[in-house]
Amino acid sequence: MKKLSVILAISLGLAACAEKDSDYARKYRNKATDKAKAEQIVPGARSAPICETPEINICEKSVLPIVADIKKNGFAAAVKALKAELSLPEEFDGSKESFQKTITDGAKRFQAQSRLLVLADKEYRTIYNYDEEVKEATEIVRKLMIEFVTSEKLENGRMDLVGTLNTTVVQSVSETFENSYQGKDTVTIDMAVGCGVDGLSVMARSLLPGGGPSGVIYICPGQLLLNAGKTKTERIAGLVMTLAHEMTHQLQFRGFELDNRVLSCVNSDMADKSAKFIENKNKETQADIIGFRILNKFLAQDKELSVQSEKAKAALSWMCHLEDAENESDSSTHLDNKSRLKNFFKLKETEDLLGCSKGPRC
Repeated sequence: MKKLSVILAISLGLAACAEKDSDYARKYRNKATDKAKAEQIVPGARSAPICETPEINICEKSVLPIVADIKKNGFAAAVKALKAELSLPEEFDGSKESFQKTITDGAKRFQAQSRLLVLADKEYRTIYNYDEEVKEATEIVRKLMIEFVTSEKLENGRMDLVGTLNTTVVQSVSETFENSYQGKDTVTIDMAVGCGVDGLSVMARSLLPGGGPSGVIYICPGQLLLNAGKTKTERIAGLVMTLAHEMTHQLQFRGFELDNRVLSCVNSDMADKSAKFIENKNKETQADIIGFRILNKFLAQDKELSVQSEKAKAALSWMCHLEDAENESDSSTHLDNKSRLKNFFKLKETEDLLGCSKGPRC
């Protein structure tokens, strides 16, 4: 009873982050904004401090302490619920080892692991209901993506790409496992493996189950929780780049390709890498570039450099928490996180918006 009271108290204390600024988030934001303003040295000139060493300026203190509390208490409550549902022994703790020891049948074990993912997601959302903000951010990004596609000089297929964006569904964990749709088995297995039993992988995926017609995107709770405790503005900004990147994959499934001149410009500082290394990362790099362009359109809706800078940090900070391969190989599909962040500052749109001074400008 005492443990339940503690969890309830934490839940009540933290739930406000989904509706308004927490005192912690407000103080943190004001401090960061004052710093950004102070670093605009030349009156009338636009120059954002995040342009220099972005892996430090974006990644430093990018997650608030509240996140660890939500993860710990949410998963503990989910394990307790699963034990009650399946009559599992008291020593069961939700780990891979405890699943293997307790449930010997492989199919039943996978079902139980998937169920724990659903329960964990539910518990996290009792404290921070990220699903509602994903819906809001999805419509913002969808509109910006449609504007981008319709403005591109495409020889054909422009309306097909608009149709793709309109029919792509961004699904929550509960929708993925509880709704009926084409290719459900493919998506549920992908999510269960990708997000993990606790849902805490920092990952998003774009799929075309059954070959279409509708694409499916999902974001693991672990990535969504990175926004917990921040302001509503920061939380929405924190979803824009991810959603734009994954929606670009949906366009790629239909044959969309970025202008090679832009891609070559962004890759120009990788002369020491093999052709295979670069080629295997091009689809993800293209998705990043389009994601960055959409992000810049989103940032341009504000006129204050300090606001744009803080939104950019919020939008890009999830990249700081991705797992880099120990040895980046030719066969890996993503550039390392530091390189991905730096690519944002190579775009001409970023220079125009944030006043970054170093090249190249792609």
